[in-house]
Formats: sequence, structure tokens, C-alpha cells
Amino acid sequence: MNRTILIIAICSLTFSCNQNSKPTEAKELTSSIDTLQNGNSTKIDETEIDFIKSSPDRTKILLENEYVRVIEYSLKPGEKDSTHSHPPKTSYVISGGTLRVYPENEKPFDTEEVKGKAEWSEKRGKHFVENIGKTTVTILLTEIKSAR
Repeated sequence: MNRTILIIAICSLTFSCNQNSKPTEAKELTSSIDTLQNGNSTKIDETEIDFIKSSPDRTKILLENEYVRVIEYSLKPGEKDSTHSHPPKTSYVISGGTLRVYPENEKPFDTEEVKGKAEWSEKRGKHFVENIGKTTVTILLTEIKSAR
């Protein structure tokens, strides 16, 4: 019962906070700093990779409508998911552990996912995740469709 209430609360909060967000269709951005400094235009790959399509064996859609997609995500010790990206989202850790995140073109970093932690994240570029801990990590994600 508490889990259902939590899911509804997260969905309601994220929807109400993002009602005025407008979808973006941009797939590439130009680095204005590089353009100003060097007179060159550097393109950054902003292609989105759907999390559900890239890692269907690690994800389960719990709710989807025109506003949000609620996903249960689990990664067992030693497992990796596939490269993906995220629109703005909330996350809630159901069962915690240690993950290593491999962002594209950046240095990997470790994160400790603590049971009960909830947070907001802006759009995330391409990355994949490895469970380097000893416990299965399960996270409830609510992706905001109106903020894509």
C-alpha cells in the first residue's frame, strides 16, 4: 500500500512540476564556447537511446501515459545494462548497493544507492551502468515525457 502511494505521489509531483515544459526535438547541440574561442562549431551527439529498448531484461514498465513512464529497474551483482539515455526523471531506491556509471566520453564514477533515497535528475546523456556491489539494486524511475 505504501509503495502504491509513493508511486502516485512521485507521478503527481513530477507531472505538476513539469506542466509548462516544452518538448525538444534537438538531436545535436553546438558548443558555443568552442565556436567563440576557435571559430569552429563542435557538434555534440545528443541522440537519445530509450532505456526500455536498450535493456528490456533489466526494466519493467509499471505505468505509462502521455505524461510519465514509471519503470522498475533491477541490476544484480556483476551485471551491466546497455548504453542508454534518460529524459528528466525522478528516482527512488527500493534496494540499494554500489553501481559504477560509465558516461560516454567521461570518466566512470561509483555511486552508492541507499534504500529510500529519492532524487530528481535532469536529462542524462548516453551511459551504461555496472553493479559492482554484492546486492541487487532496484530503483523506481519516473521519466517525464513532457520534458523530453
